[in-house]
Amino acid sequence: MHTINTSVTIATLTDSRKSKKASERRYFIGGSDARTIMGNDEAALIRLWREKRGEVEPEDLSGNLVVQLGVVTEDLNRRWYESNTSQVLTDIQRHIRHPVLRWMAATLDGQVEGTGAVFEAKFMLPWAFSEEAAAEKLHAAAAT
Repeated sequence: MHTINTSVTIATLTDSRKSKKASERRYFIGGSDARTIMGNDEAALIRLWREKRGEVEPEDLSGNLVVQLGVVTEDLNRRWYESNTSQVLTDIQRHIRHPVLRWMAATLDGQVEGTGAVFEAKFMLPWAFSEEAAAEKLHAAAAT
């Protein structure tokens, strides 16, 4: 069984590395950007445009519960996939650019060894989810 050292995550990057990574995002369109571009939220689209132009700093998502749950469950998703499929994932958090359209890029959650298939770890919530309700449950659990 192949083990993956994921002791360094976005949550443990130094501020300077976070800042560098955020500033590099100005120069490409990634998957999250594509969702914003194709969506219906005009304010988010204008904010993205301003971020890409360097007029505003990228949004701080450290307080976004859904984003943070995604960050902390990526390793679990990879381990679960590997143990249940006997496949090995490589290229964890590897940044790649399209070979021709250099403005398109992605950070891989992983790649399936042997096939080259891209592994995408997403945290999915029930339709009735609300951040407020989840936060209340977390606070209640912590109080017990």
